[in-house]
Amino acid sequence: AKLKSNIMSSSQDEAKMYEDLVGFLKADRTDLRVAAIDAVLAVKESDGMAKLIQAGVVPVLIKSCSHPDPVGVKALQSLFHLSSNSGSSQAQCIEDLLEAGAMSRLTEICLSSPPSNDKEGDRWKKRINFSVALLANITRTERGSVEVVGRLLPDQAVREVEVENVNPKASMELLLSRFLSDKFIADEVLIENNENYELEDDADRDSCHQDPYQHFAAVLMNSSQTEAGRKFLLRLQHCKGSPSTCMLESLLPELRSKNSVRRRGIAGTIKNCCLETDSVWWFLNELSLIKHILYPLAGPEELEIDEKRGLDPDLWLEGPDKKREPDHYARLYLVESILLLCASGRKSRQTLRLARTYI
Repeated sequence: AKLKSNIMSSSQDEAKMYEDLVGFLKADRTDLRVAAIDAVLAVKESDGMAKLIQAGVVPVLIKSCSHPDPVGVKALQSLFHLSSNSGSSQAQCIEDLLEAGAMSRLTEICLSSPPSNDKEGDRWKKRINFSVALLANITRTERGSVEVVGRLLPDQAVREVEVENVNPKASMELLLSRFLSDKFIADEVLIENNENYELEDDADRDSCHQDPYQHFAAVLMNSSQTEAGRKFLLRLQHCKGSPSTCMLESLLPELRSKNSVRRRGIAGTIKNCCLETDSVWWFLNELSLIKHILYPLAGPEELEIDEKRGLDPDLWLEGPDKKREPDHYARLYLVESILLLCASGRKSRQTLRLARTYI
């Protein structure tokens, strides 16, 4: 009985400690807020994160996101830290984010204008990186994906979602245009054959802000799990004097990006789009999707002349210098894309065979 009493007392003390920590996050003094956020970042165990979330830390941190740095960027980093937890508290964290109006606040930050000087620009990139990464974490759940599609694509929304302070009709396209633009990416990331940018650890990739919109690839992958998200990517755009195109076509070059976060997300997006069986003929015959899928999977192995016949030259011209996609998740998504194309029908399999996919 005494041991049980001690355990209960310890548990109550721990809960009180987390409640006090949340209280410090509301302090007027910047130094106290920064110290409190650093304490949140120091909590690594799933149980401690769960207790922090139960204490109401998420809504308080969301309100701090728009504060001047260092409070703002550290608050975003803390929310990313809590929502990345693989434990049972992740779903509750995402629910709290949605209830606290995170979508509007994060979209506003993601679409903010970059400052002119380099020092402020570096801080701005950190904010953007964590904000987009948070959007990616939010879309991991079904409700999160629906919310993103509902707010950013209202014309194709799965359900009615009230929108505040954001022009949602343009948000997804604006974010996509920034994702595809080189002007927000640091020069060292764009340098061809820059092997130093290939980061080994996932945590290093997530926190690297030199490519601030990198995590939008994961947002696209997660949101394309919904029918409305796929319709956005596959919607044909007609330009006078030019062939019709779609959003997915503009994403295909990202499979050759130096950034593995981009490659992985776009590979997953392609896999999800292959679920649209009505579009498979267009994928294979108009979009030439299979050559884009096969390029990352091709390696340095030498091919016989007979094996090269019918095979796209890009897949073998590099010879022994050709490098196969190193990210195993990206490879998995691309192979699953081929399987989905095969499952769509006999004519699809015949087209894949003619493209020498099985080589």
